[in-house]
Amino acid sequence: MSIKKNIMRKILFLLFISVFTSTSFAQVNSIDSTRYPKLTTFTAQQDQDNMKQQMGITKLRPGKSGNESDPNHANYDEAVANPCPQLPDVLTTKDGRKITTADEWWKQRRPEIAEEFEREVYGRLPKNIPKVTWAVKVVDREFVNRIPVIAKMLVGHVDNSEYPLINVDINMMLVVPTNVKSPVPVLMMFSGRPSFPAPAQPSPDEMDKLNTAFKELMIKNDPSLKTIFDKYPAYQPITRLPAPNFFAPPKPEEEFTPQ
Repeated sequence: MSIKKNIMRKILFLLFISVFTSTSFAQVNSIDSTRYPKLTTFTAQQDQDNMKQQMGITKLRPGKSGNESDPNHANYDEAVANPCPQLPDVLTTKDGRKITTADEWWKQRRPEIAEEFEREVYGRLPKNIPKVTWAVKVVDREFVNRIPVIAKMLVGHVDNSEYPLINVDINMMLVVPTNVKSPVPVLMMFSGRPSFPAPAQPSPDEMDKLNTAFKELMIKNDPSLKTIFDKYPAYQPITRLPAPNFFAPPKPEEEFTPQ
């Protein structure tokens, strides 16, 4: 009898430990939303008002008027269209000294240019920028305007530990030429869901297999479709995209893909 009691106690103890451990992990993994500001979805106007408030902007400068008689009318005179007709010399510092060495460039002139771009063009970077961890989702070998390239779909996960109530992922398409042995420019495309420039496609034999399997699946789901497929035996539900024509005349620059 005592042996049975000891076994029962051990079983109950193990069950207690199991429940306690599961509860502990659940508490660690769950997010206490009361510790963070309430998640709010702004309209476009509310978002603008909130940003203006954060930046201390009380009044916006009005845009140019299309009426030439207005004081703030748009300019149509090409002679005065460029407010900065002469750009500053890249290799001359702001105090007029010429840059003659790489060391002077990296330590003197380049920081000046970077400072002006941050102040006047791009804006300054915050001190505490969340870390972004990039991962390759899909790799495809393609041809873009007759040039072999490697297109990679990347996903950048932003560290949301400061505010875990939202999850931020950045989608990016990275395209690099294939047959190169030195540094080259790359195409980096951002959007909600960037598309591949010219996705590689299955061969004709592979397309036949896909269509056969797809037809069988459709007929299995709806047997009445067999009559339609029998009526149009040459019809293929899945078709290939038009193949690149390497003998076609070159495209104008504005039609090159991707834009």
